Amino acid sequence: MSDITYDARLHGLFLRCMNAVYTHSGDSADYAIERWGTRLYLFFQWSDGLRDWQNNLDFPSRAYESHGKSWRVHRGFLRVWKSVRGEIEAAVSKSVSNFETTGIFCVGYSHGAAIAGLATEDMEFLFGAHVPVCGFGFGCPRFIWGSLPREVKDRFSRFNVIRNIPDIVTHLPPYLLGYRHGGPLVKIGKKGKYSPIAAHYPEAYLEETKPPTG
Repeated sequence: MSDITYDARLHGLFLRCMNAVYTHSGDSADYAIERWGTRLYLFFQWSDGLRDWQNNLDFPSRAYESHGKSWRVHRGFLRVWKSVRGEIEAAVSKSVSNFETTGIFCVGYSHGAAIAGLATEDMEFLFGAHVPVCGFGFGCPRFIWGSLPREVKDRFSRFNVIRNIPDIVTHLPPYLLGYRHGGPLVKIGKKGKYSPIAAHYPEAYLEETKPPTG
């Protein structure tokens, strides 16, 4: 994980993601942009309606032209991201230009985690040379199909996939269909504590990301 991940507790990031006030835009895209001191946070909401589920289940891959490179992405998630990419890029650019910024964090849960992954890649290309960028996808489904160009793979190295063992959503779409996680996988929780479905509940992520006591 990137150096800037260690001073941002997972529990606090997840709580902020769950409690953010989201803007509904594009193709059922829900996002929030918040500034805490010198850090900028992009939050992406979980599935909260029929259109979200339609996009979730639209999993054939589609070519994505991103910053001069072509690679393949889950079609439904790509549709959502592309529908708000321009307005998010503009808002972040304005914020970074007007305020001191020491980090950009892209954070999402479930459906929103996949969008946060695509946002991380984009933010890293646009701002990574000047501002540290890091992403966190809690309960993130797979959204990349096949291999990635080296430059794109490097940008995804800043995106951390948080899996609560044995969260079924983090195993979908299946690996055998060619789908991959973009960044490093960070496992939390314990085997046998949850069913594959219960492990995905937000309450489970809140519990398993609590910082140790004592």
